[in-house]
Amino acid sequence: MSIYKLIDRLGLVVEESQSIPWSSYKLVNIEKFYDQLELVMSKLPQEIKEATSILNQKEEILSQAQIKSDKVLKDAQKQSDELMENTQYKVDKMVKDSEILKKIEQEAEKIKRSILQEAEEIRMKALKESEEMRKKAYDEAENVKVGADQYAESVLSSLDQDLTNALSIVRNGQKHLTSTKGNSRFSPQTNGRDKESAIV
Repeated sequence: MSIYKLIDRLGLVVEESQSIPWSSYKLVNIEKFYDQLELVMSKLPQEIKEATSILNQKEEILSQAQIKSDKVLKDAQKQSDELMENTQYKVDKMVKDSEILKKIEQEAEKIKRSILQEAEEIRMKALKESEEMRKKAYDEAENVKVGADQYAESVLSSLDQDLTNALSIVRNGQKHLTSTKGNSRFSPQTNGRDKESAIV
């Protein structure tokens, strides 16, 4: 059950309590009230834990981005090596099979330069994509952190207000009991069950 539902049930204990005639006060069962308050307090650490979990997603996003970046670079290097290997094989074969050695060497060098240029372009493109993914992951992580901070602040502020209101109700009831003690008009004959109630 969420903390908001527990707080609603805490308020319901007060709302369903018997009203005192000709006054704005109510008789609240202290045992029920504190039982609900204890549930609220036990739920609070879980709410904070969930907010912290959202913050931890930042590290996971950055880690995944790094893994993707490494894979892109590795694939680019592999592709570059394969291109170089194929080029060298073609060059060697052309030199052996051709009678015009010089022309073949020139063509081979031209092909090699072209392949090297292509491999460099692949590497630069991979680096650029890697940097873009890292930046995107960082931005997403920052957005998650901001959202988590706002969520945690909202939960804690709401809980603080609800608990403050509940505490105010209890203290008002205690003050009223003190001020009306000895007044026979509002001091009905009590029994064991009435001793567990307070005026709110």
